[in-house]
Amino acid sequence: MWKNHRGFTLLEVLATLVIWMVIASVLLPGLVKMNQERKGFVLEQQARFILTLELESIRSEKGVFQEKTFNKDGNFYIVTLKEETIPPTLCVSYSDYKLLVKERCLYVRYP
Repeated sequence: MWKNHRGFTLLEVLATLVIWMVIASVLLPGLVKMNQERKGFVLEQQARFILTLELESIRSEKGVFQEKTFNKDGNFYIVTLKEETIPPTLCVSYSDYKLLVKERCLYVRYP
């Protein structure tokens, strides 16, 4: 053992802190972006689920549809039926994590 060993010097501690700050500044933006994209995937998955449920309800009710608005976890989903297209499409609109309006659509075939 060394006789004068009393721990780390101030310079060594500061150098270590600088290295940790550089690592954190490089990794943090990537982690934030990954978290936002994950939220976007969850929103899209919920939109697909709502779209599938509405499609099944249209098929079971013999084509009767009214525009509906859903609120899931603070996000609003608007389901509309566009009959001017051939074949008609059932669409759900929602705002993603960047507050851009997105729309997912399915073709509707009546029984």
